Amino acid sequence: MLSPEPLQRRLQNTGLIVIGLVFVLFGSLAYWQVFRTDLATSQHNPRLLTAYTDPARGRILDRDGNVLAETVPGEGRVYHDLSLAHVLGYLSPRFGSQGVELAFNDFLIGQEGRSWQAAFEAEFRRTHRRGLDVQITIDPAVQRAADAALAGRKGAVVALDPRNGEVLAMVSNPGYDPATIDTAGPELFTDPDAPILNRAAQGLYPPGSTFKTVTAAAGLEHGLVAPDTIVTCEDEFVVEGFAISCANVPQGVGTYPFTDAYAYSVNAIFAELGVDLGWPRLLEMSRRFGMAGALPFTLDTAPNQVLGPESLRTGPLLASTAFGQGELFISPLQMAMVVATIANNGVMAEPHLGLRALDNGRDRGSLESAAERRIISPQVASNVGGMMREVVTRGQAAGVALDGIAVAGKTGTAEAYEGGGNHAWFIAFAPYENPVVAVAVVVEFGGSGAQVAAPIAGQVIQAAVRR
Repeated sequence: MLSPEPLQRRLQNTGLIVIGLVFVLFGSLAYWQVFRTDLATSQHNPRLLTAYTDPARGRILDRDGNVLAETVPGEGRVYHDLSLAHVLGYLSPRFGSQGVELAFNDFLIGQEGRSWQAAFEAEFRRTHRRGLDVQITIDPAVQRAADAALAGRKGAVVALDPRNGEVLAMVSNPGYDPATIDTAGPELFTDPDAPILNRAAQGLYPPGSTFKTVTAAAGLEHGLVAPDTIVTCEDEFVVEGFAISCANVPQGVGTYPFTDAYAYSVNAIFAELGVDLGWPRLLEMSRRFGMAGALPFTLDTAPNQVLGPESLRTGPLLASTAFGQGELFISPLQMAMVVATIANNGVMAEPHLGLRALDNGRDRGSLESAAERRIISPQVASNVGGMMREVVTRGQAAGVALDGIAVAGKTGTAEAYEGGGNHAWFIAFAPYENPVVAVAVVVEFGGSGAQVAAPIAGQVIQAAVRR
């Protein structure tokens, strides 16, 4: 039998060993859970690999509850609307995941949004974790209309609810089948047509005359012009030897209200306005609209560009930027946000796709909420919106002159710089007095925005207003 003193020493040693083991345990947990977070996405992680074929993974639904993606035993992940391939993304043990599959993965596998009882049972009783369904903002009728109107042409369509930033439709062509990514991936990723690229959020194009909307907003805000300001352009506007034509206005070159210059898209007037504004004020307005980088969004977006990082701020470059060329590279989603802000009285609601998480049909809460911020004053927004309405009423975009729906819009025909031809653009919102949809359309090398892109927007607007 041990005497009290040796027994006490043994107990102390045992306690030190236990404490040491506890430190080792917590140190290991910290290492694996905090410092080795790379393992969460490792292709050798068994939990990640099973997620690709787990029948308990949640479904992705549109706003009406239609199933867009689900896991079918024996087949894996199945996608029911290929026009949404770039929105839904893919799920692959070989290439990882993208789109909604990635953005809301924690909900789809049941790690977020579950009740505390379900989380407790899954973690401590080792019951099977069942994923939640994810409902997104896509409206099936608007999505069908956008896909049908684009009709397989290269380009993109984005439709937003300007009041809250919800994405009602997003189409990017060419597309692909996300279910085939494991086998077709190498060809898809190297295809020169870039079918994997989400042209709506990641495609960057010179916006052409649609950017005149931003220039006009800056000119109105700083008091350089008003819709009824009389402007004059007799022949051409010349800046540092760079000449810009005064053509386009039906009544011929000369004197007319600024609204006419916007409606008929007179490059010279906007070049002169850009020079009067100067680089700081034009860049500031562009930045406010979100063009200083990548737009915050549910999915990955490409950083927009107004001015190249190494570019000299010359007069000719400023003039050409002001009418939509220069070094501008802007995504369709970004231009949809510009027109949505005009439609929403100057307030920008950030775009988003997440609507709510569902557990056997029971609402488990919102997935995303739209942050809002004022970009321009209500008066400036009203004036720009009024000029956009004049574009349509004066016959500059006949494809959106819809019976019973007052549409406001702006055409754009942008020099593409490569491959020949021009990109066809159109941005619009409707109804004019009480907007419920904002649309941006681009057709690569499509030619005239008024003739090619505007009719596409018209079909989308009809579906959105009548939904």
